[in-house]
Amino acid sequence: MCTIAILRHAHPDYPLLLAANRDELYARPAAGPHVLSLSPRIVGGRDLERQGTWMGVTDGGFFVGLTNQRGAANLTRAPRSRGEVVMCALQTGSVEGVERYLAGLDPREYNPFNLLYGDAVKLRVAYARPDAERMWKEDVPPGVHVLPNDVLDSPALPKVARARKLAEKAARKPWSEAVQALQALLADHLLPERAPELLPDEEGLPELRERMRQYQALCIHTPEYGTRSSALVALEPGRVAHYLTADAAPCQEPYRDVTHLLHDR
Repeated sequence: MCTIAILRHAHPDYPLLLAANRDELYARPAAGPHVLSLSPRIVGGRDLERQGTWMGVTDGGFFVGLTNQRGAANLTRAPRSRGEVVMCALQTGSVEGVERYLAGLDPREYNPFNLLYGDAVKLRVAYARPDAERMWKEDVPPGVHVLPNDVLDSPALPKVARARKLAEKAARKPWSEAVQALQALLADHLLPERAPELLPDEEGLPELRERMRQYQALCIHTPEYGTRSSALVALEPGRVAHYLTADAAPCQEPYRDVTHLLHDR
């Protein structure tokens, strides 16, 4: 997953709204949201290459989503899959459980990532980098925020400011209007005039600057890589109120409601 817009205590009906796009190589096979586990009951997509997931929710209203951290380290294949981190975190079912799990995790075994986890009461983000033995974490404060391929609300990526501006249009609106505003956010194709600055490990890679500019759209379309799926999640204490998904770029496919998958037995 590459962009997660967060509305925390910014909507009249739902303490937590999440709008997320998954950007990936078109050639990497994946399946849309389905039941991944029965105990606890977990619904999310599945990466069919390494069998993990990029995002999921439990029937108790616990959310975990992962964004890759930008940088040339993503061009290598790490010993372990980041998708397994999301699944293991979901199985703990709580912020405290995730943090006990992360305490025993060695970030150097994974490509770098940012992990958002929590529920309608508490929400945190943890950062894993291959040059650090331990992850560091921070609370997500109330308001409108964006977790991109970088730290929360990163000023280095133009798409963050764009996403926050669009997400603010959904705040404090009735659910039906908030859905439309968040869908427009996730389908947005506006590109900045300039690319973000390259990281040190990206320097020297050919044609990277223009590629990075293309990646600053919220809905990405390039020949080999782009927005593959999209999700809208509304959480209340102890439950998932809404889980909508598009199994392709949100500009190309309507959302369907998969909330029932969390409650069907």
